Amino acid sequence: MELVYGAKTVRPSEKVGTLPAPALQFNHQPLNGWVHEPENWGPSQLVAAVAAQVVRRTRGRGSAEQVVLSEGSVVDITNLTTPSGVVNWSPPASPAGQQWVVLAFYQRFSNERSCTTTAGASTWIGNGSWVVDHFSAAGAKKATDFWDQHLLDDPEIDGLLGNVGMYSWEDSMEMMAPLWWTSDFLARFEKGRGYSAVKSLPVFFQAKNLWNSYGEPYDTSYSFDGQPSDGGKYAEDYRTTLNEGYQDFLRQYQKWASARGMEHSAQPAYNMPLDMSSTVPLVGAPELESLGFGESIESYRQFTGPAHLFGRTPISTEIGAERGGAYAQTVPGLLNLFRDSFAAGVNTLVVHGFAYGGPYPGTTWPGYTPFQYEFCEMWGPRQPAWRHLNDSLLYAARNSEVLKTGVPKVDLVFYQWKHPWTSRPIYPKSDLNEAGYTYEYLGPENLASTDAPVKKGIFAPDGPGYKAIVLYGQTKITPSASAALLRFAQAGLPIFVVGPAPNTTIGVSGQEMVTQNMAKLVGGSFPSVKVVSVQAFGSGVLQDAGVLPRVTAEALDGANNATQIYTHWRSRTDGNGRLELAYLLNRGPATTFSLAFAVSEKAVPFVLDAWTGEQTRLLTYLRTSDSITARLSLAQQQSAILAFVTPSGGGVDGDGVPLYVVSRSPNVERLSTDKDGHIEGLISDGGEASVLLSDNREIDIPALAGADSPSLPATTLGPWNLTVESFAATASLSTSSVSANKTAIKVASALATLVPWTRIAGLERASGVGRYRTTFTLPPRPSNGTELAYTLHFTGRVLNTIRVRVNGVLVPAIDVAAPGHGRDITGLLLLDDDGGQAARSNEAKMGTSLDDGMRRRPSDGAEVGAGGRTNEVEVEVASTLFNAVKARMGDLRSIGLPVHVPHDYDQVPYSQFGLLGEVVIRTWRKVALS
Repeated sequence: MELVYGAKTVRPSEKVGTLPAPALQFNHQPLNGWVHEPENWGPSQLVAAVAAQVVRRTRGRGSAEQVVLSEGSVVDITNLTTPSGVVNWSPPASPAGQQWVVLAFYQRFSNERSCTTTAGASTWIGNGSWVVDHFSAAGAKKATDFWDQHLLDDPEIDGLLGNVGMYSWEDSMEMMAPLWWTSDFLARFEKGRGYSAVKSLPVFFQAKNLWNSYGEPYDTSYSFDGQPSDGGKYAEDYRTTLNEGYQDFLRQYQKWASARGMEHSAQPAYNMPLDMSSTVPLVGAPELESLGFGESIESYRQFTGPAHLFGRTPISTEIGAERGGAYAQTVPGLLNLFRDSFAAGVNTLVVHGFAYGGPYPGTTWPGYTPFQYEFCEMWGPRQPAWRHLNDSLLYAARNSEVLKTGVPKVDLVFYQWKHPWTSRPIYPKSDLNEAGYTYEYLGPENLASTDAPVKKGIFAPDGPGYKAIVLYGQTKITPSASAALLRFAQAGLPIFVVGPAPNTTIGVSGQEMVTQNMAKLVGGSFPSVKVVSVQAFGSGVLQDAGVLPRVTAEALDGANNATQIYTHWRSRTDGNGRLELAYLLNRGPATTFSLAFAVSEKAVPFVLDAWTGEQTRLLTYLRTSDSITARLSLAQQQSAILAFVTPSGGGVDGDGVPLYVVSRSPNVERLSTDKDGHIEGLISDGGEASVLLSDNREIDIPALAGADSPSLPATTLGPWNLTVESFAATASLSTSSVSANKTAIKVASALATLVPWTRIAGLERASGVGRYRTTFTLPPRPSNGTELAYTLHFTGRVLNTIRVRVNGVLVPAIDVAAPGHGRDITGLLLLDDDGGQAARSNEAKMGTSLDDGMRRRPSDGAEVGAGGRTNEVEVEVASTLFNAVKARMGDLRSIGLPVHVPHDYDQVPYSQFGLLGEVVIRTWRKVALS
C-alpha cells in the first residue's frame, strides 16, 4: 500500500472547506522501464488531515520547493472532517501575509503490477499479478495463500515440492510509491513509538523514504522548523515502524516455508527505507547481490555480519550482474566477483543469469537478451566459453563447500546504524586489513539480541567469536543497544570508542537512557573500554590492548605491503578433532607473503586446491606452541585455502605431528609426498641444495654430476597452428531463428609469436573457440638415472577461459589468476621406453563433501623422465560473444527492441582474446628427502 496526499493553501481565518484531493502522480521516473508503472485506479481512503503554519518557502532545483512548517502550529483536523470531506475550521488570526497549508492524507493500493497480463485475459489470474503489501504479515500471506490454493492444491505438484523444494525466494524489492504504508500503520506507530504519527505525516515524504533514496516523491516537500530537512527524528520513527511491518512480512514467509520443510530466502531491506541488519537474520537463507552492493567486500561485510551472528548458512549472492553491455563479461571478471564474495564470508553463488535460449517473438541472434543488452550476463550454450565454464563453477563449488564448514570466526565487529542502508563504507582505512584483522558489521537490533552473549571477553563465542567491538564515527544508537554495550563491558569485552560516542537516540524516545548508558560506558569504570581519537585508532591500538588477529601477513618482496590480503576463517570441532580453514585472497600485486596462523601446536597444515580438488600437506613452515608460519606466493586476484587439522589424538595419525621442512635452499622450490607419505623435493637447477627437517636432520643434495650448465632446460613451445570456431550472426538476420553461424577459420601460417586475435587477419572481430596445437621434444634425461619432473607454465594472462591437453589427456584445470604457477604434466608425457601415452589421467574430480570433494594427491602411475619422443600440446581458449555482437549491434533485436545503450558497444574497441605470452615447460630434478 501507499500513502498519498493533497495540499491547499489557506489564509488565517479562511475556512478550509473541502479537503484537497490526493495527488496520485509522483516522481517515479527512476525505475521507469525496470518495473511496471503504478496504475492510478481504485479508491483513496482518507486517514488523516492536518493544518500547519508556513514559516518559509525555498526553491530548489527545477520546480522543487522546500516548505518549512511551524511544528508547534500543527493541528490535527481529521475529526473535524465530514463524511463528504468538508472541514469547518479556520486557521487562527495571524499577521498579514501569513499562510497556512492544509494536507489531507489518503491510503490506497499502489496498483503496481508484478507480472504483465496475458493477451486477451478473461480471468483474474490471467490478468497478471500485483505487488503485495510488503509491510505486514497479511501481505506475505496473500502470496502464500495463492500458492496453496491455486498451485499446491494439485497433490502431484505439492508432492514434488516436498521432494525437491529447498527455498521460497523473493528478489530485491524494486517497486515504487510516494510513501510506503500498510493499513494498520497509524495504530502500529502509536503503539511502538508512544505517540500519534498524524502531526508528523507531512515530514515523512522524503527522498530517503523513496526507492534507493533517489529523490523527493513530490515537487514540494515539507520539514519542521528546528528539525533537519529530511524529517529528522520523526522520519526515523516512520522507518522504524515500517521496518517492523517488513519484519512481520518476512516472518510469515519463513513460517510458511518452515511448515513445508523448507527455508525462505530473500534479498532483504536494501533499496528500501528499512534496516537491513535487523532483517537479514529473519530468513533462513539471506541473499545479497554484487550489483546492489557496489561489488565491494566492505559492503558485503555489512550483510554477512548479522547472518554470521545468527548462524545463517547459506549466505548467498546474486552475482555477476553488471552494466556495460551484455556479452562483455569475462570469466576472470566473474571469478573476481566470486573471490571477493568468499572473502566476506558469502558461501553460495547464484550467477546472473541464464536467459531463455529458444526462438522468441521479435528476437534475432544471439537470442532473447533481457534488459535490452544493458546488463550482463547471458550464460548458456550461445556463449563460446560455456564449454569451459564447469572448471570455474567447480572451483566456486569447492570454495563454497569450505565456507559452509563449521562456523565463521571473525576478529572484530563494528557497530553501524544505516537506515536506510547504503553501500558506502564505514571504516575507510586499510591498516586493519594489512595487519590481518577480519571484521564485519552489526546494527543496534543485532547487539540487543539474546543471540549476542559475551563469555570470557568474547562476543558470540559459539559463533563468530568477535574479540572486540568498535564504535567508529557513529552518532546514533537505540536505548536497548546502548544497554547491551554496558552488559558487554561488564563481561569484559574489549570495546573501542573511536571519536565521539553515539550519544543520540534513534527517533523521538529514549534519549535519557542513551545519555546515561553512554556516559557510563566511557566514564572509566570498565578496563576493557578504550576511548581513542579517529586519528589515533588503528591496528596498533588493538595490538596494544591484546586484541590480535587470527592471521597476520607480511609481504616479503620489499615493494608490496599486505593491505590487499583478505582472509576468512572457519572452524569446526567434533568427535574427530578440530578443523580450522583459512580462505586467502590477494587483490594486490603478485607477492610472496609470510603468513602466521593462530592454531594449536598439534595442528597439521594442508593446502586445498579448489581448481583440482587436491588436498596436499603443506610441507614447509615454522611452528610455535600457538601458531604456524608459512610462505605463500599469490598472484594478483589469486585465492588459496589452507586447512589445519588437529585429530582428537593429536597429529594426523594421532601419534604426533608428521615430519615437515623447516627451511630449504632457494632452489628447492617445490615439495610433495609420495604414496607412502615420504617428502620429495623438486630442484630447479643442477646445483647443490639443502633441506632442514623438523627432526633437526639436514639433508644435503649434491650438484648434478656431469651437467654442462647449473640450469635445467626449459622448453618454450611453438610455433602454433591455430583454428578458430567462430560464433557469429548469419549474414541475413531474422527473428525466426536465434541460432549462431558457426564456421571454422584456420589461420594460414603457424604463429611464432602469440598475439591477440584482433591482430590476426580474419579474426579481428571474431568470437569463438580457438585451438592452438604444437609438438615438442624434450632433451633426454641424464644418463646417471636422475629422476626428472616437468611442469607446464603460461607467462601471459588468461583473457577468458583455457583448457589444456597433453597428448590428448586433459591437464587439471588451470588457475586463471595464476597460469604461470604451472601444472605437473610428468605423468602425461610419452615414456622413453615404449612411446605410449601416460597411463594416468589427472582430470579433477568433484565430490559432495569436504572429505571427498577435495581429493588426495594421486600417487599411482609411473613418474619417469621423457626425452626423444614427440609430444603434442593443445591449448583451447574461448572468448566472450562481445566482438560478434558488437560487429552486428545495429541489426540486433530483443522482443522487437534494439540495443538500449549503443555506446556500450560502438564507443569501445573490440576485445582482445586468444593465447598470449609464452607457453613453457620447465624441467626439475626430483629427489627423496625423507
